[in-house]
Amino acid sequence: MSPAIQHTPYPIDSHSDEYLPESDGKPMAETDAHLNEMLSLLDALKEHFRNDPQVYVTGNIFLYYFDEEGDRQSISPDIFMVRGIEKKPRRIYNLEVEGKTPDVVIELTSISTKTEDLYTKRLIYAKLGVREYFLFDPFGETIRPALQGFRLENGDYSPMTETRLHSDALGLDLTNEGGRLRLYDPKTGERLRTHEESEAGRRKAEAERRKAEEKAESELAARRAEAAMRQAAEAKVSAIEAENFRLREDLENYKKKKS
Repeated sequence: MSPAIQHTPYPIDSHSDEYLPESDGKPMAETDAHLNEMLSLLDALKEHFRNDPQVYVTGNIFLYYFDEEGDRQSISPDIFMVRGIEKKPRRIYNLEVEGKTPDVVIELTSISTKTEDLYTKRLIYAKLGVREYFLFDPFGETIRPALQGFRLENGDYSPMTETRLHSDALGLDLTNEGGRLRLYDPKTGERLRTHEESEAGRRKAEAERRKAEEKAESELAARRAEAAMRQAAEAKVSAIEAENFRLREDLENYKKKKS
């Protein structure tokens, strides 16, 4: 359950007199590996939920909330997903305005963020009521195992113990494959693809469909040509037989006249 949040006057749009910062000037990710992992996961999740207008997926934007003292605070999850709110572009995620705590947060941890991810952020997310919290270290340097998951139980996080971590909120399985965090649909057993991979798959399927259609059309044309040739041959044979019959009749008539 989300903690009690004090409701004080709050800027809810770009026309508010009070400006909420959208950046702290820090880099988007610690390393290229972290950046690539973040973008790949965001892309795969957005592609997976693209047809659901009530699932919002984003990352590396400020999430604003009020702490227990009523002071406004911000935190920037690497990736988070929220069900039950409109899918639309946002510059920040204002919990006071949205009225819905993220269901899932994924942090890509590193040597410099390990303490914050394991303790500070974990405590904040638990107090906010985030149902599931996942940590992943692409290099496997800071935590063992490199992929860890937690479920919120009685206001605190309990570690997930299954071999392949399952997210009830996402409806997906998470697994570490050679330093890559992969997402699988347990219903199909298939790995989630990014938009680029999905488009490539669709292009491939479309190319295969066209190839199959062209092959079918070619085979149909070949059958038609074969049928036309067969009909022409049969007509030619019939004509030859008719000519032979006529010649035999002429020969018989000639013989009769001679006799």
